[in-house]
Amino acid sequence: MSVAYRAVNWNPQKKRYDLVLAAGVLGTLATFVAVTLGVHPTATVETALIRGLGLTGFLLLHVILSIGPLARIDERFLPLLYNRRHLGVTLAILALGHAVFVVIQYHGLGNVHPLVSLLTSNSADVPFEYFGIVALGIFVVMAATSHDYWLSILTPPTWKRLHLLVYPAYLALVAHVAFGVLQDERHPLFLIATAAGAAIIGGLHLAAAWRERLLDRDRPAPDWIDVGPAATIAEGRARIALVAGERVAVFRHHDRLSCVSNVCKHQNGPLGEGRIVDGCITCPWHGYQYRPEDGTSPPPFTDRIPTFNLRVEDGRVFVDPRPNAPGTRVDPVPVPPTPPGPAAEFFVGYHPAAPPGVAAFSRRAVVTVLLLGMSLAVAFAVAQETFQPAHFAYGETTQLHGVLRLEPYPVLETEAQGRIHRYLLAGPGTHGAAPLVTSHANHRVRISGTVARHDRLSLLEVTSVAADSGTSPTPVEPLFDLGSHRLEGEIVDGKCYAGVMNPGLGTTHRGCAARCLAGGLPALFVTRDSEGGAVPLILVGAAMAPLPTVGNLAGRRLVLRGRVWRQGDLWFLQADRLPLTGSVRSDPGHPETALGHGRTHARTNVR
Repeated sequence: MSVAYRAVNWNPQKKRYDLVLAAGVLGTLATFVAVTLGVHPTATVETALIRGLGLTGFLLLHVILSIGPLARIDERFLPLLYNRRHLGVTLAILALGHAVFVVIQYHGLGNVHPLVSLLTSNSADVPFEYFGIVALGIFVVMAATSHDYWLSILTPPTWKRLHLLVYPAYLALVAHVAFGVLQDERHPLFLIATAAGAAIIGGLHLAAAWRERLLDRDRPAPDWIDVGPAATIAEGRARIALVAGERVAVFRHHDRLSCVSNVCKHQNGPLGEGRIVDGCITCPWHGYQYRPEDGTSPPPFTDRIPTFNLRVEDGRVFVDPRPNAPGTRVDPVPVPPTPPGPAAEFFVGYHPAAPPGVAAFSRRAVVTVLLLGMSLAVAFAVAQETFQPAHFAYGETTQLHGVLRLEPYPVLETEAQGRIHRYLLAGPGTHGAAPLVTSHANHRVRISGTVARHDRLSLLEVTSVAADSGTSPTPVEPLFDLGSHRLEGEIVDGKCYAGVMNPGLGTTHRGCAARCLAGGLPALFVTRDSEGGAVPLILVGAAMAPLPTVGNLAGRRLVLRGRVWRQGDLWFLQADRLPLTGSVRSDPGHPETALGHGRTHARTNVR
């Protein structure tokens, strides 16, 4: 806003602001993804990008919520406040990107609509996805209504209340993190940083409120209220006081005093913290202007604020607590001149450049925030502990020859150097391989696909299958009974656990595992051996048949009883029964009964 009617649009300050914003966001995101892939070579690009978008958005939200109280504590932060809505729109874009990639990665390519999968995948536990959906919805609505067009349509009070929803959104996002990633990533940095961020946000807002506590002490006088000595009000500046429950600002302009409401009509900005610029009271937040004598914006603008009558007695200023109608003229009251003091710098966002001191301070603040963001991106990337020693040869097609078995799940038996090696078979997306290979049961086949490996577990995502010539099929290798056990572990789907997705287990992968298991992919129960190593057991029921409904238990810590069987390099857990839901509160690295270390040899190696 200015004293002349002209378009502001993207002035040089806005362009610099957005350039720095883009550099900071892209730099933080790229740093996190690059360090994640460098330090954790088995991580997938998709997972790194999902986490990077979420982390960058979460850090940006802390910056957004910090700027307001910082600007109240130190007005040199005002340049960061002026275009803060650009930060909010960027946050919404990051949140949308995170959500879209999550839905595609964890809930797409299945037999259930991705949004239905998202909303139903955590029915038995705290639905951390719901908290994220609430926060995302608020961010999108705030971004969509950030333009002043919506401010005028909704009216400033309604617009302000709408945008105060950023605080419930922040709480929802903290819950989303606490019940999501913090359940899997156990490095102390994640918990400490989340708690520290919440403490910083709360502390800054309390500090800003404490700074203004004296202004909010209501005065009991029923008539005119003493707001202080006139001599302490500097030229072009104001004194803020609480009058009958409302903050007012008493401005000095050319040694004349005028009193207006302290609340800007634009976004309720603190007019008393502004300055007289070009003869008008100029709001420190976004530069809206009002004439001090009548509270009306200069033509052609029509915004108006209430004015107050005042008088000066014995050098003290008294204000009538009864406001005049917005735009009412009140003759300024002359007062003795005061000695000129040092000219204080004042930032107005639509001016070509910020004052030198304010600009230098802003540059230091921005550089500090950027360095802190980059450092946190590196620290969080290094601290991740959930990536598994699994690999998916994405884009590489492998052709294998062997015998196809269908029970309990499709398996390809290949032979090399006198030893049989077995590949679990999977279809595309979240579908099992049975529809693709059933017609070739117990015959030699030639299968093409992409290999995934996790420790001793191998899986082939099938792209084509054809009959193969060769020797007659070998007989089915018998099962070895390794006894009954009580094991602690987690139900996962074989495809993601083998490396198609990494990490392919845990809380955040739960929805994907549920969809994969519902699509017919092999169900695994991952437990630990006596040395803490992961042991994936194919989960079966009576007569070694697949268990059809275990998706609701995926991603939860469970204790199962059952008989363990071995068939070559595959292990099976024939569960006695499955709980409807459940979890155990114990160290996942120390199950109650562990399988022996030499788990691929004889039954005597299991205890």
